[in-house]
Amino acid sequence: MSLWSLRRSLVVGINLAVVTVLAVTAWASYRDILHELDEVFDAQLAQTAKSLATFYAPAKNKLSVTQVIPISQYDDTGEDSSTEEKGPSGHKYESKIGYQIYNVDGNLLASTNQTQPLNLKGLQAGYHTLKGDNITWFTFSYFEESKNIWVHTFQRQDVRGELSGYLASEQLYPLLLMWVPISLIILLIVYIVLKPVNRFAADLRAREFNNLSPVESELPNELAPIRQALNRLLHQLKMFSEREKRFIADASHELRTPLSAIQVHAENVISADSLDDAKHSGKSIFYSVERMSRLVNQLLLLNRLDSLNFTEKFEEVEISKLVSLALNNLPINKVENHQWHIDVSSVRIVCDETLIVSALTNLLSNAMKFSPKNSKIQIVATEAANRVIIKVADEGKGVPEEILERLGERFYRLQEHSGVSGAGLGLSITHKIVQLHHGKISFNNACTKGLEVHIELPK
Repeated sequence: MSLWSLRRSLVVGINLAVVTVLAVTAWASYRDILHELDEVFDAQLAQTAKSLATFYAPAKNKLSVTQVIPISQYDDTGEDSSTEEKGPSGHKYESKIGYQIYNVDGNLLASTNQTQPLNLKGLQAGYHTLKGDNITWFTFSYFEESKNIWVHTFQRQDVRGELSGYLASEQLYPLLLMWVPISLIILLIVYIVLKPVNRFAADLRAREFNNLSPVESELPNELAPIRQALNRLLHQLKMFSEREKRFIADASHELRTPLSAIQVHAENVISADSLDDAKHSGKSIFYSVERMSRLVNQLLLLNRLDSLNFTEKFEEVEISKLVSLALNNLPINKVENHQWHIDVSSVRIVCDETLIVSALTNLLSNAMKFSPKNSKIQIVATEAANRVIIKVADEGKGVPEEILERLGERFYRLQEHSGVSGAGLGLSITHKIVQLHHGKISFNNACTKGLEVHIELPK
């Protein structure tokens, strides 16, 4: 089970980023401070050497002894208080800095009295770094031509290191102290930013299990796609739920009549007094079963069509082939009772062949049912722009204008057509098939007589 948390990831990630930035800043500051201190101390060494060379007066007696400059004797025991570091005689750092003066012959003329004497004789002019006894010294050598003397100033590394360490720590402590409030601010910001997500989750938990309405909770723009995806899912679930309820209701409503008829006629067969009565009831049972089988097939087809949003089986087909297949699906003895006028030439459409044939079969079957014998049924296909228009017209009585818009509703039938076989699902199936092909279907009464059905489909 994953314990991944968006809040924890944001808090930890942002804090790590802040700490990294602070650490890099501190390190860069320390390097800059160290560089600037080196420049200052190096300049001080050079300035001290030149000052000594300027003010030093060589002894007139060339055999005079070396001048030794005394230094304060303080034990370096680490960082002490200000009173312990300095006194009337000087400062304990005197042992860490000093100078030496040589003549051109290499004789030492003057020197500070170091506890660890250095031999700087022979160094060339400029800066040098000397190491010995685990101590590093920075030196500067200067030659004064007017007096023919060499002046060497020197300084221990820990003098610079201690000062740079203090300066770096003085910058580091504020950065560390700054991280605490920054971390708290980050935590507060993350809490505020994720508050809509928590409210969104709370709204979902508070919903009833059968509430499939869209979620309206406000979310940031970055999380809005999650709400949209959830609403699409809820919409699909609602459609499936309604389709299932409608299918159960339709099946229970429409199958009740043929099942009741079968039961009645079965009882008649059992109690029939003669063979003719039994045969008559048996035929009625057969017709009821046939009607129920047709009804079940139509309900299943309609239910399958409701679950489709699109089809990938579209192929280019000639309409003449589709009309021929639709006519072959009709009873031949009923087809011969009408005059067929077919004008589809070589028009082609991109469609699902099986579904369009089923739609045309329903339209042609209705045209035959509601047209008198020897009447004319027209099937005409024309092209207009990027669409194909298929017209199916019969010579029946037509439909009252006020109910034309209701054609295609499930189980809707005219009262005067109650004696004609059917369940009122054919036009519903046709309407759904046309929708799946991104087309339109319309019903109009002909100028003379009969009903015209127009189907517009993209090429």
